Amino acid sequence: MNKEIHELLYHYNEEGQEGYDLNEVQLLEERDAERTEKLKLLLHNENRYIAYQAMLILLAWAELEGFKQLDEFISEKWAEKETFEPHRIHGEDNVYDVIANALYIAALNGKPEEELYPYIKHFLKIYGNQFFESNLKDFLLKKNCRLLLKEIEQAIHDALQNNRYYQASQLFPVLVHYDKGIFNQYIDIFNRLVNQDNRIIYNIEEAKKNLIA
Repeated sequence: MNKEIHELLYHYNEEGQEGYDLNEVQLLEERDAERTEKLKLLLHNENRYIAYQAMLILLAWAELEGFKQLDEFISEKWAEKETFEPHRIHGEDNVYDVIANALYIAALNGKPEEELYPYIKHFLKIYGNQFFESNLKDFLLKKNCRLLLKEIEQAIHDALQNNRYYQASQLFPVLVHYDKGIFNQYIDIFNRLVNQDNRIIYNIEEAKKNLIA
């Protein structure tokens, strides 16, 4: 990676802080047009990882070209051909969860939530087969996703079927957040699964808090 590309993707200088971090670049409030145009050009870089990282920034900045690239990323199944975000502990590709975070930032930057729902629906559809850490869960909790309740519930079933017990439990607090009456349908299931992964207890406790919120 040459210096110019490195600067485009990672350099930030805002509010007295300066450094190199792609996530900080995504969060920049002051964005110059020249950098934006150069990032758009990077979408066509022969190195797919560079193109992917440029996409993350443009998505967060709510730029149309970023969403066009995401459509291509999904339709051409880039994530089936190479790994973009190997998880530091579990080793699985966390790429869709990282993209969910970029979509969340896009909403903060003015992208209408309803235009993001098709992507969130897609992530929920593949939730049982793909690794997700916590960004998709955060999006579902922090944005108004009540209309996706059926898709969220189906994602839980898919994850359970594929023995992704903790990942299934991640969406339990989300379900209860939108429908408190659904708590009793799932509490026994997740209580029984705690011995499979003791981290599930944290999601059960969060669901209980959402029950009384």
